[in-house]
Amino acid sequence: MKPSIWNFIRGVLGLAGVMLLLFAVELAIDLAVQGRSLAALTAYDLTEFRHLNNLYNRSLNQLTGVVFTTVAIAVPLTANMYSLKFLEFFIKDPVNTIALIFVILTNTNNTWIGYVARQNFIPLTELQLTSIMTLVCYALAFPYLYYVFRFLHPDTLLERLEGEVTAQLAAARLKPARADDHRARVAEAIEHIANIAVKSVDRTDRNTAIESVLTLERLLREYWAIKPQLPGGWFMADQDFFLGFSSTAVEDMTASHTWVEMKLFGQLNQVLSAAVPRMPELTSTVAKTLRKLGLAPAARSDQAVRDLVVEYFNTFVRLALNRRDARSVFTVFNEYRLLAEALNGEHPELGQEIAFYFQYYAQIARDMQLNFVVEAVAHDLGDLVQAAWAANAPNRQNLLERFLEYDTQAKQPLPGVKKAQAILAGFFLLKGHTEPADAIRASFAPLEPAFVHRVRDDLLRVKREKYWEVTERRMNIEYVPDAQREKLREFFDGLTDSHAS
Repeated sequence: MKPSIWNFIRGVLGLAGVMLLLFAVELAIDLAVQGRSLAALTAYDLTEFRHLNNLYNRSLNQLTGVVFTTVAIAVPLTANMYSLKFLEFFIKDPVNTIALIFVILTNTNNTWIGYVARQNFIPLTELQLTSIMTLVCYALAFPYLYYVFRFLHPDTLLERLEGEVTAQLAAARLKPARADDHRARVAEAIEHIANIAVKSVDRTDRNTAIESVLTLERLLREYWAIKPQLPGGWFMADQDFFLGFSSTAVEDMTASHTWVEMKLFGQLNQVLSAAVPRMPELTSTVAKTLRKLGLAPAARSDQAVRDLVVEYFNTFVRLALNRRDARSVFTVFNEYRLLAEALNGEHPELGQEIAFYFQYYAQIARDMQLNFVVEAVAHDLGDLVQAAWAANAPNRQNLLERFLEYDTQAKQPLPGVKKAQAILAGFFLLKGHTEPADAIRASFAPLEPAFVHRVRDDLLRVKREKYWEVTERRMNIEYVPDAQREKLREFFDGLTDSHAS
């Protein structure tokens, strides 16, 4: 907010200067026309003083009414729409405090000089001071109202909440004895940011909701940068921060030093709950944020944080499935797959675990008759297997076996699942891996020829890389590059020959 404060000061000084210059020019013209001197304006009788005092009184009362009415309406209204934290920040803001006190002081000073004026005593010094203060009051009116309206923008609240968390983290590092207070302030700020996102969804304010999520991402990155420097007392998880969790779960957060991550990821889950299925862009932002945080060095090097990221991705998938929102599931799984591909090389056991979750939630989607989800997840799992073989990952064979078991429990295989497996077979043939291609070919052997032909024709017919409608992924999951398409054709020709024989 420092730039805004300096803009406010420059606005007040500039407007006061313009007003003073304008009034001085007007006065000079009047004095010249009437042949009067400036000294004539310094003498007042009591009647003139009373008239001027009353004029100031009416003007200042109106100005005070405008300023305080605007503040009294706009500030609580905005706080009610986004967060009550607005009120705390507004009261603590020095510009608001100084501006409002100055208006009241000017009005009170004018009332005071009216009280002390007598027939034989006119407080000229105080009158001149009131004149200057009144000029400043009018000069600050428009800049201050502009400042207030800028202050009430939700981005300003997010910026201040982010600054408060940064300040509390720095204080916790320097003052370990007050770790409890700093922890509470950080947890509260994280909740307020998430509440802003949730209320923004209710108001269909997409930009503010997305910025809230991005603010949470920045905060966790800032926290990870200072985490190694924080005292041991900081990592004591407080049951009050996790009212829905058991004491055992809270103790685990303390032992793993992950209460901040748990708090922030939990708030992302609250935001996702508000977004699904109402705001797809926010759903994508939340899933992407979790994936980016999961790939940060602090998460890659900490097993507890890595596990937490995977657990919350599973929670996101479960939430979207419970809402029967196939679009959200499609979006979340895309980010989940990207996370798995990036981590599989250095953490192959985690890659295999995620592959199991893909199959697990696909089975749930199948039971819910969300066939599109089952097919889409099959393509994601196929992409994960392909990435593992391309990188020569140690778990590549295990991932392939998991993929081949993907549809074994289905009474009738879905075309999309077999398409994903056929695409992977084309990749294997292109790279000269005949054995895994033969394993996929064997899984096609029991299928009806008409079914296989339909799968073949659908895949070979797709020539457009981008999907013909605008989606979150943009790319057609059934698209196969030209070189791989020829191998795909070869794969299906081999199936035809085996059926003919």
